[in-house]
Amino acid sequence: MEKEITISPAEFKRRLDKNEVRFIFDLREKEDIEAMPIEGHVPIETLNVPRYQFVGEEEKYINKFPKDREITAICAHGDSSRYSAEQLREQGYDAVSLGGGIDSWSAYYETVKVSDSPLVYQSFRVARGCISYLIASGGEAAVIDSARHFGHVLALAERLGVKVKYVLDTHLHADHISGGRELADRTGAAYFVNPADMGGATVGYQPLADGQKIRIGGSEIEVIHSPGHTPGSTSFLLDGKFLFTGDTIMKESIGRPDLGGRAEEWSALLHATLFKRFARMPDETVALPAHATSIKEQDKSGIVKTTLGDARRDRDLFRLHDLQAFTACVKENLPENPERYQEIRKVNLGLKAADEAGRKEMEIGKNLCGMVKR
Repeated sequence: MEKEITISPAEFKRRLDKNEVRFIFDLREKEDIEAMPIEGHVPIETLNVPRYQFVGEEEKYINKFPKDREITAICAHGDSSRYSAEQLREQGYDAVSLGGGIDSWSAYYETVKVSDSPLVYQSFRVARGCISYLIASGGEAAVIDSARHFGHVLALAERLGVKVKYVLDTHLHADHISGGRELADRTGAAYFVNPADMGGATVGYQPLADGQKIRIGGSEIEVIHSPGHTPGSTSFLLDGKFLFTGDTIMKESIGRPDLGGRAEEWSALLHATLFKRFARMPDETVALPAHATSIKEQDKSGIVKTTLGDARRDRDLFRLHDLQAFTACVKENLPENPERYQEIRKVNLGLKAADEAGRKEMEIGKNLCGMVKR
């Protein structure tokens, strides 16, 4: 029986994790590939021929494909890659197509259990590096940093038999559209965010306050104002064990403080967060971030996490106790600040409407919320 020509995003991710994807035929435009590249744990040989050049001219490129490896064809929506995989098979090549193309890959989430006690699940939006969480205890649940696709979160809550009681955003997101308000409306949950980030907002929310305690069944979340990435950035300490850091501390980076156009001012806030607000927390505290730069940051269990001890030891900025040196280092290592991030901020504040096509367009590309320097 001939093997399936189309593979799902889940199967594609499994193959990436096993280093089984060895040749990619990418039919997208060069700029689209640069915005959202396919990355594995090891480098993958890739042939890029845009769809409009390949279709109808297959013979011109046929000798560029390997006979000794499976070819994974990828395009924007999945149609051109399936057609191309079929053409390659007719020529004797081993080829498959990523079903749904980059559209489906961009909306694919991988959910893994972080802890049994307290019960924590992490959902990783693989293509964009966005991470959200579900905490469950005593029949209740809280969701942190919900993405706009939250069907998998609702399904998980139903499977666990818990009711979503709280929806929390660590900050006003700039790289992706939050699903927080909509998820809260869907479930009847309370939606919390720090008001320091919500100036002019038209979306309804309940304000987070430093030191506030939120009970979920038998667990407790302590609210810790941790400004720097944004003025309202807030971390959540669960049962004294797990610190949901948003974009303040990531596994391989620290959150950039310039997305609001105030790099120097927000750098001082970030410095105070790292060296004062977090100073009381022990090294073994597990930091669970809202973003990752690639699948390489997942551990063997598929979890993206670090500890405060590792961050303190391995991040360059964590070694710069002098504010002036810290600020200078921040300014020297800022990546580009995409214009679309300001539009996303407006959507998340309720100041701009966007249909599904517009939301997809805004979310093109990987997140750029971290510093270049570790």
